[in-house]
Amino acid sequence: MEKDFTLMDDLAIIILNYNSFEDTQREVNSLLNEGISQQSIYVVDNHSKDRKEIEQLGLQKQINFILSDYNGGYAFGNNLAIKKAIEDGKNYFLLLNPDIEISRSTISQLYNDLKEFPDIGIIGPRICYRNIRDRIFSDGGLLFPEEGFQGGHTHSEQDKNHVNAPHYNYSIKYVDGSALMFRKEILDDVGLMNTSFFMYYEESEWCLRLLKNTQWKIAVNTQCEAFNLASDKGSFYEYYITRNRIWMCRLYDGNLKYVTKERWKFARKALKKRKFSMAKAYIKGILDGLYSNLDKIKNE
Repeated sequence: MEKDFTLMDDLAIIILNYNSFEDTQREVNSLLNEGISQQSIYVVDNHSKDRKEIEQLGLQKQINFILSDYNGGYAFGNNLAIKKAIEDGKNYFLLLNPDIEISRSTISQLYNDLKEFPDIGIIGPRICYRNIRDRIFSDGGLLFPEEGFQGGHTHSEQDKNHVNAPHYNYSIKYVDGSALMFRKEILDDVGLMNTSFFMYYEESEWCLRLLKNTQWKIAVNTQCEAFNLASDKGSFYEYYITRNRIWMCRLYDGNLKYVTKERWKFARKALKKRKFSMAKAYIKGILDGLYSNLDKIKNE
Protein backbone atom coordinates (compact mmCIF):
# COMPACT_ATOMS: atom_id res chain seq x y z
CA MET A 1 0.00 0.00 0.00
CA GLU A 2 1.36 3.44 -0.98
CA LYS A 3 2.23 5.69 1.94
CA ASP A 4 0.63 9.11 2.25
CA PHE A 5 2.71 11.92 3.71
CA THR A 6 0.43 14.76 2.68
CA LEU A 7 0.25 16.37 6.14
CA MET A 8 3.85 17.60 5.71
CA ASP A 9 4.01 18.96 9.26
CA ASP A 10 7.82 18.82 9.26
CA LEU A 11 8.21 20.74 5.98
CA ALA A 12 9.32 24.38 5.82
CA ILE A 13 8.45 26.32 2.66
CA ILE A 14 10.88 29.23 2.41
CA ILE A 15 10.28 32.29 0.21
CA LEU A 16 13.02 34.89 -0.09
CA ASN A 17 11.75 38.41 -0.75
CA TYR A 18 13.78 41.28 -2.15
CA ASN A 19 11.61 44.10 -3.49
CA SER A 20 9.18 41.53 -4.84
CA PHE A 21 6.27 41.94 -2.45
CA GLU A 22 3.49 41.47 -5.01
CA ASP A 23 4.94 38.12 -6.13
CA THR A 24 5.60 37.07 -2.54
CA GLN A 25 2.07 37.96 -1.45
CA ARG A 26 0.60 36.09 -4.44
CA GLU A 27 2.65 33.02 -3.61
CA VAL A 28 1.77 33.05 0.09
CA ASN A 29 -1.93 33.44 -0.68
CA SER A 30 -1.76 30.62 -3.24
CA LEU A 31 -0.11 28.26 -0.76
CA LEU A 32 -2.61 29.10 1.98
CA ASN A 33 -5.55 28.73 -0.41
CA GLU A 34 -4.35 25.24 -1.28
CA GLY A 35 -4.36 24.25 2.38
CA ILE A 36 -0.68 24.60 3.25
CA SER A 37 -0.28 25.18 6.98
CA GLN A 38 0.62 28.70 8.10
CA GLN A 39 3.36 27.24 10.27
CA SER A 40 4.98 25.66 7.22
CA ILE A 41 5.51 29.01 5.47
CA TYR A 42 8.62 31.12 6.14
CA VAL A 43 9.12 34.45 4.39
CA VAL A 44 12.45 36.25 4.64
CA ASP A 45 12.81 39.89 3.66
CA ASN A 46 16.41 40.44 2.62
CA HIS A 47 16.57 44.06 3.86
CA SER A 48 14.47 45.42 0.98
CA LYS A 49 12.04 48.31 0.57
CA ASP A 50 9.24 45.82 1.28
CA ARG A 51 10.20 45.29 4.90
CA LYS A 52 7.03 46.84 6.38
CA GLU A 53 4.76 45.12 3.86
CA ILE A 54 6.33 41.74 4.62
CA GLU A 55 5.88 42.31 8.35
CA GLN A 56 2.20 43.20 7.81
CA LEU A 57 1.71 40.15 5.57
CA GLY A 58 3.33 37.90 8.17
CA LEU A 59 1.18 39.22 10.98
CA GLN A 60 -2.03 39.21 8.93
CA LYS A 61 -1.57 35.69 7.58
CA GLN A 62 0.02 34.37 10.79
CA ILE A 63 2.98 32.87 8.95
CA ASN A 64 6.62 32.83 9.97
CA PHE A 65 8.55 35.87 8.80
CA ILE A 66 12.10 37.11 9.23
CA LEU A 67 13.19 40.70 8.63
CA SER A 68 16.90 40.66 7.92
CA ASP A 69 18.94 43.73 8.85
CA TYR A 70 21.38 42.93 6.07
CA ASN A 71 21.09 41.91 2.43
CA GLY A 72 23.57 39.08 2.21
CA GLY A 73 22.13 37.58 -0.96
CA TYR A 74 20.26 34.41 -1.86
CA ALA A 75 22.16 31.92 0.30
CA PHE A 76 22.32 34.25 3.30
CA GLY A 77 18.57 34.92 3.36
CA ASN A 78 17.58 31.31 2.82
CA ASN A 79 20.07 30.14 5.44
CA LEU A 80 18.41 32.43 8.00
CA ALA A 81 15.08 30.71 7.45
CA ILE A 82 16.60 27.22 7.33
CA LYS A 83 18.19 27.76 10.76
CA LYS A 84 14.91 29.08 12.19
CA ALA A 85 12.93 26.18 10.70
CA ILE A 86 15.37 23.66 12.19
CA GLU A 87 14.78 25.26 15.60
CA ASP A 88 11.06 24.75 14.95
CA GLY A 89 11.59 21.04 14.35
CA LYS A 90 11.40 20.95 10.55
CA ASN A 91 13.17 18.14 8.70
CA TYR A 92 12.39 19.01 5.08
CA PHE A 93 12.79 22.35 3.32
CA LEU A 94 11.44 23.77 0.06
CA LEU A 95 13.15 26.89 -1.29
CA LEU A 96 10.94 28.94 -3.62
CA ASN A 97 11.54 32.10 -5.62
CA PRO A 98 8.64 34.55 -5.24
CA ASP A 99 7.70 34.33 -8.93
CA ILE A 100 7.30 30.54 -8.88
CA GLU A 101 3.82 29.10 -9.31
CA ILE A 102 3.59 25.72 -7.60
CA SER A 103 0.69 23.53 -6.50
CA ARG A 104 0.19 21.61 -3.29
CA SER A 105 0.18 18.38 -5.31
CA THR A 106 3.67 19.13 -6.68
CA ILE A 107 4.93 19.98 -3.20
CA SER A 108 3.38 16.79 -1.81
CA GLN A 109 4.95 14.70 -4.56
CA LEU A 110 8.44 16.08 -3.91
CA TYR A 111 7.98 15.57 -0.17
CA ASN A 112 6.80 11.99 -0.75
CA ASP A 113 9.81 11.39 -3.00
CA LEU A 114 12.23 12.33 -0.23
CA LYS A 115 10.34 10.09 2.17
CA GLU A 116 10.26 7.17 -0.26
CA PHE A 117 13.81 7.45 -1.64
CA PRO A 118 16.24 7.75 1.29
CA ASP A 119 19.26 8.16 -1.03
CA ILE A 120 17.96 11.42 -2.58
CA GLY A 121 19.21 14.49 -0.72
CA ILE A 122 17.86 17.21 -3.01
CA ILE A 123 14.96 17.10 -5.46
CA GLY A 124 13.08 19.53 -7.66
CA PRO A 125 10.16 19.57 -10.11
CA ARG A 126 10.22 20.15 -13.84
CA ILE A 127 10.10 23.92 -14.30
CA CYS A 128 8.12 25.38 -17.21
CA TYR A 129 7.27 28.96 -18.11
CA ARG A 130 4.22 30.62 -16.61
CA ASN A 131 3.38 32.39 -19.89
CA ILE A 132 4.14 29.38 -22.17
CA ARG A 133 3.16 26.47 -19.97
CA ASP A 134 4.19 23.66 -22.32
CA ARG A 135 7.72 25.03 -22.75
CA ILE A 136 10.34 23.59 -20.43
CA PHE A 137 12.75 25.86 -18.61
CA SER A 138 14.56 23.07 -16.76
CA ASP A 139 14.45 19.34 -16.16
CA GLY A 140 17.58 19.74 -14.05
CA GLY A 141 20.69 21.90 -14.09
CA LEU A 142 23.89 21.11 -15.99
CA LEU A 143 27.44 22.34 -15.44
CA PHE A 144 30.33 22.24 -17.91
CA PRO A 145 33.65 22.69 -16.07
CA GLU A 146 35.57 22.34 -19.34
CA GLU A 147 33.76 25.49 -20.51
CA GLY A 148 34.55 27.46 -17.39
CA PHE A 149 31.51 26.14 -15.53
CA GLN A 150 29.06 27.36 -18.09
CA GLY A 151 25.61 26.34 -16.88
CA GLY A 152 22.65 24.89 -18.73
CA HIS A 153 19.37 23.07 -18.28
CA THR A 154 18.14 19.68 -19.45
CA HIS A 155 15.45 20.00 -22.17
CA SER A 156 15.61 23.80 -21.96
CA GLU A 157 13.21 25.58 -24.35
CA GLN A 158 11.71 22.30 -25.59
CA ASP A 159 8.00 21.48 -25.72
CA LYS A 160 7.21 19.11 -22.85
CA ASN A 161 4.92 17.12 -25.14
CA HIS A 162 7.82 16.30 -27.45
CA VAL A 163 10.52 15.18 -25.01
CA ASN A 164 11.19 11.69 -23.75
CA ALA A 165 12.25 12.28 -20.16
CA PRO A 166 12.78 9.74 -17.39
CA HIS A 167 10.37 10.02 -14.46
CA TYR A 168 13.34 10.84 -12.20
CA ASN A 169 16.21 12.58 -13.92
CA TYR A 170 19.42 11.82 -12.02
CA SER A 171 21.70 12.89 -14.89
CA ILE A 172 22.01 16.43 -13.59
CA LYS A 173 24.55 18.52 -11.69
CA TYR A 174 22.18 20.72 -9.71
CA VAL A 175 18.53 21.39 -8.94
CA ASP A 176 17.43 24.90 -9.87
CA GLY A 177 17.20 27.05 -6.75
CA SER A 178 13.87 28.58 -7.75
CA ALA A 179 12.12 25.39 -6.56
CA LEU A 180 14.40 23.09 -4.59
CA MET A 181 13.50 20.66 -1.79
CA PHE A 182 16.04 19.00 0.49
CA ARG A 183 16.26 16.94 3.67
CA LYS A 184 17.95 18.11 6.87
CA GLU A 185 20.47 15.24 6.91
CA ILE A 186 22.49 16.70 4.04
CA LEU A 187 23.38 19.68 6.22
CA ASP A 188 25.32 17.35 8.53
CA ASP A 189 27.46 16.30 5.57
CA VAL A 190 28.02 19.50 3.58
CA GLY A 191 26.60 22.37 5.65
CA LEU A 192 24.52 25.26 4.33
CA MET A 193 24.83 27.13 1.04
CA ASN A 194 27.91 29.30 0.64
CA THR A 195 27.02 32.96 1.29
CA SER A 196 30.10 34.29 -0.57
CA PHE A 197 28.38 33.86 -3.93
CA PHE A 198 25.65 36.41 -3.02
CA MET A 199 23.55 35.45 -6.04
CA TYR A 200 23.85 32.90 -8.85
CA TYR A 201 25.66 29.56 -8.58
CA GLU A 202 24.91 29.10 -4.86
CA GLU A 203 22.66 26.09 -5.43
CA SER A 204 25.00 24.84 -8.19
CA GLU A 205 28.01 24.87 -5.86
CA TRP A 206 25.96 23.32 -3.04
CA CYS A 207 24.71 20.44 -5.20
CA LEU A 208 28.18 19.89 -6.65
CA ARG A 209 29.66 19.82 -3.15
CA LEU A 210 27.06 17.22 -2.19
CA LEU A 211 27.73 15.02 -5.22
CA LYS A 212 31.52 15.20 -4.92
CA ASN A 213 31.81 14.61 -1.18
CA THR A 214 28.93 12.29 -0.25
CA GLN A 215 26.82 9.38 -1.49
CA TRP A 216 23.65 11.52 -1.70
CA LYS A 217 21.85 11.73 -5.04
CA ILE A 218 20.02 14.68 -6.54
CA ALA A 219 17.10 14.41 -8.96
CA VAL A 220 14.29 16.17 -10.78
CA ASN A 221 10.84 14.58 -10.85
CA THR A 222 9.74 15.41 -14.40
CA GLN A 223 6.18 14.22 -13.70
CA CYS A 224 5.40 17.20 -11.48
CA GLU A 225 5.74 20.83 -12.45
CA ALA A 226 6.31 24.36 -11.24
CA PHE A 227 6.20 27.49 -13.38
CA ASN A 228 8.50 30.52 -13.44
CA LEU A 229 8.83 33.83 -15.26
CA ALA A 230 11.76 34.64 -17.54
CA SER A 231 13.72 37.58 -16.10
CA ASP A 232 15.70 40.31 -17.81
CA LYS A 233 19.48 40.14 -17.47
CA GLY A 234 21.66 43.22 -17.04
CA SER A 235 25.07 44.33 -15.77
CA PHE A 236 24.26 43.23 -12.21
CA TYR A 237 23.68 39.69 -13.49
CA GLU A 238 26.80 39.65 -15.67
CA TYR A 239 29.06 40.73 -12.80
CA TYR A 240 27.98 37.90 -10.50
CA ILE A 241 27.87 35.27 -13.28
CA THR A 242 31.40 36.25 -14.32
CA ARG A 243 32.87 36.35 -10.81
CA ASN A 244 31.11 33.23 -9.60
CA ARG A 245 32.01 31.12 -12.63
CA ILE A 246 35.64 32.00 -12.03
CA TRP A 247 35.25 31.05 -8.38
CA MET A 248 33.74 27.71 -9.41
CA CYS A 249 36.75 27.07 -11.66
CA ARG A 250 39.14 27.85 -8.82
CA LEU A 251 37.19 25.71 -6.33
CA TYR A 252 36.50 22.72 -8.59
CA ASP A 253 39.32 22.70 -11.14
CA GLY A 254 37.34 24.13 -14.05
CA ASN A 255 38.79 25.68 -17.20
CA LEU A 256 39.79 29.09 -15.89
CA LYS A 257 41.36 30.14 -19.18
CA TYR A 258 38.11 29.47 -21.06
CA VAL A 259 35.89 31.65 -18.87
CA THR A 260 38.36 34.55 -18.54
CA LYS A 261 38.96 34.63 -22.30
CA GLU A 262 35.20 34.52 -22.96
CA ARG A 263 34.44 37.28 -20.47
CA TRP A 264 37.25 39.58 -21.71
CA LYS A 265 35.81 39.14 -25.21
CA PHE A 266 32.37 40.21 -23.94
CA ALA A 267 33.92 43.21 -22.16
CA ARG A 268 35.64 44.40 -25.35
CA LYS A 269 32.39 44.04 -27.32
CA ALA A 270 30.52 46.05 -24.69
CA LEU A 271 33.16 48.81 -24.82
CA LYS A 272 32.93 49.00 -28.62
CA LYS A 273 29.17 49.42 -28.31
CA ARG A 274 29.74 52.07 -25.59
CA LYS A 275 27.87 49.94 -23.05
CA PHE A 276 30.18 51.06 -20.29
CA SER A 277 28.24 49.73 -17.30
CA MET A 278 28.15 46.27 -18.90
CA ALA A 279 31.87 46.39 -19.73
CA LYS A 280 32.63 47.42 -16.16
CA ALA A 281 30.56 44.50 -14.85
CA TYR A 282 32.56 42.00 -16.92
CA ILE A 283 35.94 43.49 -16.00
CA LYS A 284 35.16 43.81 -12.29
CA GLY A 285 33.76 40.27 -12.28
CA ILE A 286 36.97 38.93 -13.85
CA LEU A 287 39.25 40.76 -11.43
CA ASP A 288 37.21 39.94 -8.32
CA GLY A 289 36.94 36.34 -9.46
CA LEU A 290 40.66 35.92 -10.04
CA TYR A 291 42.03 37.78 -7.04
CA SER A 292 39.59 36.99 -4.23
CA ASN A 293 40.95 35.01 -1.27
CA LEU A 294 39.98 31.41 -2.03
CA ASP A 295 40.21 30.26 1.60
CA LYS A 296 37.75 32.96 2.62
CA ILE A 297 35.33 31.92 -0.15
CA LYS A 298 35.51 28.28 0.94
CA ASN A 299 34.77 29.07 4.57
CA GLU A 300 31.72 31.33 4.12
